Amino acid sequence: MKTLFSGYLLCGLLTFSLSASATQVSVSGFGFAGNFASAAERFPYTYKLFAQQKDSGQAAATFSYQVIQKARGIANPAFTFTPGDTVNLKNDTALMAVLMLTGETVAIDNHDTYHKTFINLRGDTLIFDYKNQAIIRSCPVNVVLFDATPQRPTDERITGFVNDLIRRDDANGLIAQSAQCLARATAPAYGAKTVQVRKGVVAPEALALFPEPLRRHPEAANAMLAGSLSSILSTKLGLSMLPDSIGHAIGGVMSMRLENGDDIKLKLPEGDYVFDVSLNKFAKIKTAGTNVSTTYVYGAYMSLDLTEPMLGTSYIHTDLKNGEVAVVPAGQVDGDDFAAYQDAVRGLFLKLSDSVEKPNSKWLATAASVKTIESQLASARETLGIKSK
Repeated sequence: MKTLFSGYLLCGLLTFSLSASATQVSVSGFGFAGNFASAAERFPYTYKLFAQQKDSGQAAATFSYQVIQKARGIANPAFTFTPGDTVNLKNDTALMAVLMLTGETVAIDNHDTYHKTFINLRGDTLIFDYKNQAIIRSCPVNVVLFDATPQRPTDERITGFVNDLIRRDDANGLIAQSAQCLARATAPAYGAKTVQVRKGVVAPEALALFPEPLRRHPEAANAMLAGSLSSILSTKLGLSMLPDSIGHAIGGVMSMRLENGDDIKLKLPEGDYVFDVSLNKFAKIKTAGTNVSTTYVYGAYMSLDLTEPMLGTSYIHTDLKNGEVAVVPAGQVDGDDFAAYQDAVRGLFLKLSDSVEKPNSKWLATAASVKTIESQLASARETLGIKSK
């Protein structure tokens, strides 16, 4: 049994004004974050697929080809996305876009009569200036799969799952999410402030209810938590989020290898506003039961902070809780609660995002530990430039 994990990257936004007309961006495809020499160890299933595609000699079989194809026809008033990996170095800026894989987590748990497989792929859709080695836009992407089988899944089955999670056309596909990021990307204004989920921490009490392979690698659980919050803040609130950590950065410089073999290095300034999130504990409460099913509320309890490190200003400081209802069929094996707990985590982040946009949330009134939460969110809303609905 093996758990695969990887950290996140800390990237900055380039704070210059782009032209009022659409700026050309060359879409370069798919890449691996960090030192490529360790990519096969950090992303074994995705790397296996990459190697198979390379050996096939068919360009149309690669992840990069699908990323580029998805970019065709994207209507974005700020950017025109051009397929290919060439840029005009005569311009002041030479913009490129890439889907960069930052994390691959696979955990297999034995539940006596069956095996539960959990897969999480994390990445960032980057628009960066090749000449100045700076990122101007970053959008996190995050996909998850749960599967249960009587037999332990083979490597081939897991590889198939990973391939599907990357390629599928719906919102649960990594490449599809990346295309949505490009479609909603905006040009940064001069002096634009950057936002980042700086740290995610799963406390020991909560970690104890994660699958056994993840309990042995808490860094993967931490990255998953930060990635989930970052992805939802980006998708729901339209924030251009910096990647979540400096897991692949050395000395303020991030490196990545594109699928075509090019090595890229980018400067990584620190975020101006940062979120820190801690998953403190889970709870499972039985609320009803019949001969055919039992109803539970699965709860997640967290602490959340939003600060401006440079000035030491705190905008949000609170504990939060959220419960999600699940109906469990009679006779289902006990101990298979992880998916429901993850629903509670995701539900908390979604409801928090809704509360930022829509003041006087009934959920927030009971979910937050501080009475000043509405004023805190109002301050955060103004600071981050989020319009209320």
